[in-house]
Amino acid sequence: LGCPHYARACKLRHPKSGRLYTCRLCCEQEREMPMKDQDEPLDRYAVTEVMCIKCTALQPAEDRCINADCESRGRPFAKYFCRICHLYDDGSRPIFHCPYCNTCRLGLGLGIDFRHCMRCNACVSLADDAHHCIPQKLQGSCPICRDTLFQSTEPLRGLKCGHVMHLSCFTQYRRGHAYTCPLCMRSMEDMNDYFALLDAAVRMQPMPTAYLSTLSNIYCQDCDRTGQVQYHFVGQKCLECGSYNTREMGRVHNSPTSTPPPQP
Repeated sequence: LGCPHYARACKLRHPKSGRLYTCRLCCEQEREMPMKDQDEPLDRYAVTEVMCIKCTALQPAEDRCINADCESRGRPFAKYFCRICHLYDDGSRPIFHCPYCNTCRLGLGLGIDFRHCMRCNACVSLADDAHHCIPQKLQGSCPICRDTLFQSTEPLRGLKCGHVMHLSCFTQYRRGHAYTCPLCMRSMEDMNDYFALLDAAVRMQPMPTAYLSTLSNIYCQDCDRTGQVQYHFVGQKCLECGSYNTREMGRVHNSPTSTPPPQP
């Protein structure tokens, strides 16, 4: 029983229109269809009534059917029920309600496998040792598709810089060989292996004599430092952090007698 999104033995009654939907996502799907009279988004916090799928009895939003003649015989509508979010789920996945996010999350619970970061206003895995705090980072939208992140049902991907996007958007974005965050332009993940390949390309392709005295003034987008390095068409490597995620701010043509900066 239920829908493709949740297994449950009840339907939610829309607090405004009174229509019945198995879940709020089913309501969203119908809203996307070309209908004349579309409902507003289903506010799950405002739901007060549900209908038992087995006996079709309309009743207060509780964990089980109150109809004494129902074939469910007092069994819960679902294994998990939240009286705040009115979330019913009969699946095997663990779910907990975060009082700070004020929504239900996948996981065992706060202090067990998740903690709530007050600065980010987001639940963070206890296994995430490289968490970067960005205030209210889930309250915005995905930098690729512009859909909201907080209420998203799609898997999210956290970047090395701390920003977040949909996992599917991240995969599509990386297919274009982009490795910098579209918001802050820092490297999205560990690029040491890729930068090692660029090191090898620089060693294997010496610059023509006319460019041996050309220097580049660079700004590193990973460590926010500036510097001066020898120009190379493959890329300019930051001497501070070893990143090739740099921007060339200008070039200087030194005389052949000048001592060039060290080669990466």
